[in-house]
Amino acid sequence: MPYALVRANFDVPDEFDRKLSKFMSEQFKKHEGFLCVDVQVNKRSLRSGTTDRFVYCDLRVADTMLTNESDRSRWFKAFGDFFVQELGVEPLRCIVMFQPTTADCEAIEGKLVTQWTPPADWYGL
Repeated sequence: MPYALVRANFDVPDEFDRKLSKFMSEQFKKHEGFLCVDVQVNKRSLRSGTTDRFVYCDLRVADTMLTNESDRSRWFKAFGDFFVQELGVEPLRCIVMFQPTTADCEAIEGKLVTQWTPPADWYGL
């Protein structure tokens, strides 16, 4: 279950959360129902000793998704570019970090993700 914790030291548009969820779905090729986006704004933070606009994103994804070096490189660039474009921050003021997790530590409705069955209408069927 990919999870993004985004911290910004400024306010962001309300629609940013939905855009990030859709973007993550496209990048990770996962249904949005499996994703979690947590956006925290107006957080006090410094980068390079200044309080200029700054974004930090902690992306937690299954360790199996991080085994391919080219995927990791592509995702680092894609997420950095996304924040620069959507939030207008300078590239050097945007930090993206991946945190690997294991599938056996993620649950939906009290069941491990690997044992959970989506509802019939999950995919719009």
